[in-house]
Amino acid sequence: MTLIAHWYGHGLADGLVLDTNTAGPGDTRFNIATAGAAHVDASGLHPPRIRLNQQPSGPAQLVWTSTALGTLSSYAVRTYLEMSAWPPAGAPLAQAYGSGNTALRWRLDITLAGLLRLRDASNNVVATAARALPAGVELRPEILLDGTDALVTVHAGDDEGDPLVTLSGPVGAVADAIRFGTPNAAPTWPALYFAAPAVADAALPIGARSHAGSGVWAADAALAVSPRTRRHATGTWQADAGLAATPRARRPASANWPIEAGLNADTGRSPLYVQILGEWRPADVRHMADGSWRLS
Repeated sequence: MTLIAHWYGHGLADGLVLDTNTAGPGDTRFNIATAGAAHVDASGLHPPRIRLNQQPSGPAQLVWTSTALGTLSSYAVRTYLEMSAWPPAGAPLAQAYGSGNTALRWRLDITLAGLLRLRDASNNVVATAARALPAGVELRPEILLDGTDALVTVHAGDDEGDPLVTLSGPVGAVADAIRFGTPNAAPTWPALYFAAPAVADAALPIGARSHAGSGVWAADAALAVSPRTRRHATGTWQADAGLAATPRARRPASANWPIEAGLNADTGRSPLYVQILGEWRPADVRHMADGSWRLS
């Protein structure tokens, strides 16, 4: 599975108006962005994120079209989402379109009671959550599409345990555009935020985004706490012959490997990261015992 589109916004200034040219290092630019609706926001679990404002008489959307995605038949969509309160009427949150971004394939919306709903290509509700989602909390919806089969899960933030909500049902097949926000002429959400949106080319969970940065790393001196951890992007690790005791650590072949500046604070997360699908994610600390790796 490969991420074919993602937006993290690293290095972008707080409050910057987001348009089709606004992207951080390595980001996939949105092909369509409602003028004046979206702004870079420095808050949230994975800052920066996107604040999508209401528009008085039109839609408010960010869209990846076939220019970025091609044609999708088996794919996955992930985003982080937060609403300050539930809308006074049902509000679309994300949707897929086909036939050149003209025909609905599926839609996620949320009711005034905080119930998530999955809709099909005719905009009919095919599944509704049995429990309300919490407002004012950053959530992580993931939508897996395999032909006409859709599976939706919602986790709280980076949690990888049991989802808060699971929905499934038949929807429209073959999409060429993913939209975040609403196509409605009268949006009704209070305050809506998206973070780390991504699309993958297989119907498998993308998973949580790590706290590690993407593309821009600080020097070793930025680390102010122990333990200090190194990792490389493209080279190979070499064993340190000077270490005679166990456990043996490894060091990079070059003295100039990048270090994540975010580790200078106690985040409560593992200081070791692995790269998965182009994203740095916290790794479990493990040890070798009886030929098998086990959690320490």
